[in-house]
Amino acid sequence: MNKKILIGLLALSLITVLFSACRVIDANSIPKNVAAHMGASTFIESEVTVPKGQKLDLIDNVAAPHVIKNGTWNGSTPDPTTEPGAPTVNASFTGNDKQTVGPFNTAGTFKLYCTIHGGMKITIIVK
Repeated sequence: MNKKILIGLLALSLITVLFSACRVIDANSIPKNVAAHMGASTFIESEVTVPKGQKLDLIDNVAAPHVIKNGTWNGSTPDPTTEPGAPTVNASFTGNDKQTVGPFNTAGTFKLYCTIHGGMKITIIVK
């Protein structure tokens, strides 16, 4: 009799584990970050809009290294100025990788640039 109860409890435990492992998640409920894609020496987009409080995914689409920091290029001169309210960004890429920066908690316009590739810059607008 005790064996039947034990086997029954084990079977119920297994069924419970299987059902909980197979739960359905609505893909729309998963937060998605805005993406900024990088080519060999430029950002694919020159400007992206990020909702206030969200993060930004920096995606290196090629096998090129990048070092992305706060600031911009003024012609051929780097300007490492960080705007007030901007999150600190110091992201190194080796190629074909991704990093998330932020969150961007302050509305405004923020600039990022690649310290390796002259002229490689992007503007982030936070609303």
